[in-house]
Amino acid sequence: MALIPGFEYDIFVSYAHVDNIVPVEGELGWIAQFHSYLKQMLDKRHGRVDAIKIWWDTKRLDGGVLFDKEIASGIEKSAIMVCLNSPGYQQSDYCQQELELFYNKALKEPQGLEVMNRPRILNILLNNIHHKEWPTSLKGTSGFPFHDSEDQEDLGDPLEVGSVAFTDKIKELRDALWELIKELQEQPQRGSPEKREHENEDARFSIFLGEVPDSLRTLSGRVTTELTERGYEVISGIPPPYPEKEHEEAVRNALEDCDLAVHLLDRYAGRQIDGGNTIWYPQRQAEIALESENTPPLLWIPEETDFETVEEEDYKAFLENVEVGKASSGLYEFIRGSKSTLAAEIVDFAEQIKVSRQVVPSEDEKLAVLLDTHFKDQSYAFDLGKALLENEIQPFINPHEDDPRKNINFLADRIGRVSKMIFLYGKVSKEWVLERMSAALQLIITRNYPVEEFFVYMAPPEKRTNEILINQKFLRINVVDQSKKKTLDKIGLHKFLNDLKGK
Repeated sequence: MALIPGFEYDIFVSYAHVDNIVPVEGELGWIAQFHSYLKQMLDKRHGRVDAIKIWWDTKRLDGGVLFDKEIASGIEKSAIMVCLNSPGYQQSDYCQQELELFYNKALKEPQGLEVMNRPRILNILLNNIHHKEWPTSLKGTSGFPFHDSEDQEDLGDPLEVGSVAFTDKIKELRDALWELIKELQEQPQRGSPEKREHENEDARFSIFLGEVPDSLRTLSGRVTTELTERGYEVISGIPPPYPEKEHEEAVRNALEDCDLAVHLLDRYAGRQIDGGNTIWYPQRQAEIALESENTPPLLWIPEETDFETVEEEDYKAFLENVEVGKASSGLYEFIRGSKSTLAAEIVDFAEQIKVSRQVVPSEDEKLAVLLDTHFKDQSYAFDLGKALLENEIQPFINPHEDDPRKNINFLADRIGRVSKMIFLYGKVSKEWVLERMSAALQLIITRNYPVEEFFVYMAPPEKRTNEILINQKFLRINVVDQSKKKTLDKIGLHKFLNDLKGK
């Protein structure tokens, strides 16, 4: 059995057989040598021979032959996939089937496609292939270069096995795989009670997934699968009905029963509505969602979309308005992002909606504050939030990722529900905190929100008290320096709580 519980193999190696061809019969090809080196180094890292179970095809099954059941079984029973990406890999339909099969089965597993920000599909670049040419399932990964190209335009060749450069790269790959294996050993197994409990908890949340152009139909299917496996109810399949009036009524009825509306758009407008005048199903469904007062909409386009390539002028104008925030007078979320992270983006937004629906106490009850933080500081934010609750202060925790301007519309909704904001400054950069403060201040001024004060709570690691400055005359900014203490300091916390309460 594999080291990773619930799997028969730890790693599945996916490669094109053209990359293993040798000029002299009897010699070992590049892939065979790579496999040998990797297995030995992982065994040594574990401390036992044959500790790591690696599946790789030695039957030379490639090209136009039917997909082999043994290989399919190996993929299904493997925890990690290592893809040896090359022009041969890109040209092989067989390799693409392997990648697609692993991608789809990983979506359905409790571990998901990523474990602690570590992808379960590793992209090994045998040549200098531009990231825009990578298979869809590999986009969003960083890649491990195993080629000798020193020029961006040079395709290069695979590193010579046994060379210093090759040894350095194989060590880097070994370390990444070993960390991933350790993380996977701690994750819930397939069909575990923890997974089923999580699914039941989220089952009450419904997501409307709008019609998409044909260019995004495969992506829409993947997203539906992942969201469903995570316990969300996905409402899709409209149209039919196809006629304009009946179609709009069906969309509005579906939105009434959903907690979130998601619309995937790109340069292609999609199918034109029956009886409509230069209007397309994907666009019209997004417009209906933007008009909804109860269902928050999320509109997404691929990061590489160039509006200048959009042929339909009305649709082009719609996309441009969506991106600059002019598609609706109401709140909506717009993301220009990667296909590989789309499902995670949707889940993140859904979780924020759940948090925002917590009941806000009336003024004669608890003081309500917004605790704005980065995911890196979420553990500290949880402890701080717990301390606030214990002292009759209602915190709304608002976790975000690396882009400080992300989900600004959602931030606006939360700011309007509190009187004070706390910005947790821990493991993130000073620039990230300042950008979040600036964005919040702009919203408060332009929308006349009743926020009275900002608090910058400095958490570990240690910082200088005077390094957070923002030039403005509208709000009082209080800096609380607790960065020298690894845990919440009772004396400092007591003063902070009194300042929050205005004592």
